Amino acid sequence: METYCKLLIVDDEMLVRQGIRHLLDWESEGFHIVGEASNGKDALEMVKSFQPNMILTDIVMPVMSGEELVRVVKGLYPEIEIVVLSSYGEFEYVRSTFQHGVADYLLKPKLDANSLLAVLKKTVQGMPAFRHMDFTNEKGQSVDYVLDKLISGYAMELEGAEINTHLPYPYFILLVVDMQDSTSSMKRNEEWIEAFLKGMVQDVKQPVVIHRLSHQDSHIRFLLNTADAGRLDVIHLAEQLVESGVRAGLSFYAALSKNFTQIEELHDVYTHDILKVLDHRFFLSDQQLFFADELMEVVGNGDTFDSEAFTSELNHQEFHLAFQRLSGYVDSMPDRLDTDMFEFKSFLGHSLFNIIVTLLHFHFEARTLDEAKYEYFRAIHEAKHIGEVSALLAKFLNEATDCVTGNKTNSPGIQKILMYLDEHFAEPLTLTEVAKQFHFNPSYLSNYFTIHNKEGFNEYLNRIRIEHACELLRDSAQFTISEISSLVGYSDHSYFTKVFRKLMGTSPSHYRKK
Repeated sequence: METYCKLLIVDDEMLVRQGIRHLLDWESEGFHIVGEASNGKDALEMVKSFQPNMILTDIVMPVMSGEELVRVVKGLYPEIEIVVLSSYGEFEYVRSTFQHGVADYLLKPKLDANSLLAVLKKTVQGMPAFRHMDFTNEKGQSVDYVLDKLISGYAMELEGAEINTHLPYPYFILLVVDMQDSTSSMKRNEEWIEAFLKGMVQDVKQPVVIHRLSHQDSHIRFLLNTADAGRLDVIHLAEQLVESGVRAGLSFYAALSKNFTQIEELHDVYTHDILKVLDHRFFLSDQQLFFADELMEVVGNGDTFDSEAFTSELNHQEFHLAFQRLSGYVDSMPDRLDTDMFEFKSFLGHSLFNIIVTLLHFHFEARTLDEAKYEYFRAIHEAKHIGEVSALLAKFLNEATDCVTGNKTNSPGIQKILMYLDEHFAEPLTLTEVAKQFHFNPSYLSNYFTIHNKEGFNEYLNRIRIEHACELLRDSAQFTISEISSLVGYSDHSYFTKVFRKLMGTSPSHYRKK
């Protein structure tokens, strides 16, 4: 006979899942939440891993709806009972789930602790495995419930005697293991780490109590309770855990907090120390174990990037200096503690974008690089450590250098012509007038332009005019479409409309309304 009814929560809104988790002291009521899923597909994977007795699921979700989840689960695991959550307008979906054997339903807008508990207890008492169990709540708040609330940031009235019974020593240390594996293996990893730590703790000199907390996303969390001299033993345990994980082929990082004496500090230690440490691992890629008391944030321990100088070098086509400046800055990032990982990635993506825009502006053949930019942005966003980013930047700058030197298809003459068109597009330019400006025969200029540029003279001029027209249509509501036509060099409004529709696939007026 099971001690607890194992419950799986399924909802695409994280706040709803967290709200349900913290709505009750579940274990004191006879339930144990074994996991959370954001859609039916993930829930099915968790059903295989966690084998819940009951599922509490939303109806409308992405990937796989609650309606489909109910149908599949009741087909494969008819013994699992399901309670659905719905909004007022979803009755047809709810009626469909009853046809597949759902136990009951609750309206989300009226969800509260008492009504939820009443429905779940009514359901569980009809299950053969729990028919003879007493689900009345005569217990106080469990230690698991109190610690789960504390680490999530909730204020708690602590029952000191029960906490002291389970955690009798004066010092606490938080150990967090950040797994790189999928969610489906989280339970197995939790159990393996807990078994390893409890096996190793028997050989340490000082007493250490190990208490597993609820996991958060990819974070497996343990609260260690020890005497004054027990920190060295805890560090040794963490080191052995990392070494054993490497041998077992597991991919994870571990972070150890400073000692703290008040259990109420648990949330602050997790959010202010541990999460910061795990963010900094991006810049310390050769480590797997981090210590919050050693890795304190140091303000100004590295040079800042001179964005103004970088932009000036790009604008003056001093690309070698600009590329060298950016590369040198990224090379200085390993072991730095004064930079936020997300801000750094954003900065680097913005810098690469500026390089591409500048190369295109000066008519270097950078279209291939421009087409690849989103792949670079994605790779930077997904990079796990600074070494990956350094390699990506080196590849990008090599390609950008080729654009400037080895693969420069435009001659100096055509560049001057293109720059002239960029600067004078609003004037009533013709091929003949531009030819006179550069002392060319009009026929020769037409051929020269076609040979050295992928677009012909009129195609290029129309494109840059329409690009500027689009900017004015988006950002300058004070101008009429007729006025915009004149501002970008078209004296004939109907011809402007014809060209705009050809290039943009819609009329100027419809484009402005988008």
